[in-house]
Amino acid sequence: MVRIILLLVSLTFLFFGCIYSIPNTPVNKETNSIISDLNSTNHSTDQDFFLRGSNFSISNEGNIYFVDPRNRSIVRKANLENYKSIEKFIDLKEWIRSKESSDFKIDDLWVDHQGKLILAESTAGKILRVSKDARKLENLTDSYDGYRLSKIHGLNGTKDGKIFIGSPNSATIYEFDTNLGKLSVLNENLVRPKDFAMNAAGNRLIVAESNPNRILVYDINSPEIMKKSWNLIQFYKQRPISLDILDSNSNYIAVLINRGQQLKIFDLLKGELVDQIDFSFLCFRVRAHSEWIYLQTRNGIIRKQIPFTVN
Repeated sequence: MVRIILLLVSLTFLFFGCIYSIPNTPVNKETNSIISDLNSTNHSTDQDFFLRGSNFSISNEGNIYFVDPRNRSIVRKANLENYKSIEKFIDLKEWIRSKESSDFKIDDLWVDHQGKLILAESTAGKILRVSKDARKLENLTDSYDGYRLSKIHGLNGTKDGKIFIGSPNSATIYEFDTNLGKLSVLNENLVRPKDFAMNAAGNRLIVAESNPNRILVYDINSPEIMKKSWNLIQFYKQRPISLDILDSNSNYIAVLINRGQQLKIFDLLKGELVDQIDFSFLCFRVRAHSEWIYLQTRNGIIRKQIPFTVN
């Protein structure tokens, strides 16, 4: 059984915390289909939508950028309204030379508020920025205090040019200011991030962490140089691996847990679990856009309709 404690009520009132007990919900294992729907009406799947990709990010304009699973140095691009028309957006092998290896691996990617693509590449240890037309590639940063960046889990940012970078191996969240070209450490206490989300106001960084298994929140506008966090959701035994905000008011959050075979949706205003979707396969990333939830599976990217109306 899964025990979950949800701390706080809303992202708009994240300084004021209350503890809510969420009822235990059984895991539905009786499925032979690709997706195990708890309710076929409320959890409808777009049977036509499929992209052969791994890590992905969706821009505000509805462009989806995804890593080619057969060559992780390549990012491909499609528009969600015409997703069958796919183009190669960038191949890092055509831009970067490394003495150590030519096997580049994009760990994470995020489209910023200007529509530029931010990439975290682990072989060369670089955070890169690609222009909207893919004609310009910038190396934003590649080391902190003399140590090269390595495995990255978590990439997100703000409208004013701050980029947050998750490094689970060093238990660190880095903050890179694109205006100053400065890399600093955000977190005061150790945190091993798995994924990031940002609230609509752009002042709360929401972090999925495994071991301990929880969802954390950082007030990125607090005056302290190194920020303290507080728990939003605490899981027991089941590790959160990805998360995203579902609506423009930041009232609903979706969290992938249970090795990515379960998606839980929380109403932060009511402080409760409002929906759960069980899968018969593994998922590695969740992102929301418009009325759809997009999921990275082992075979590719699929989408399911958000099971209720959000704004």
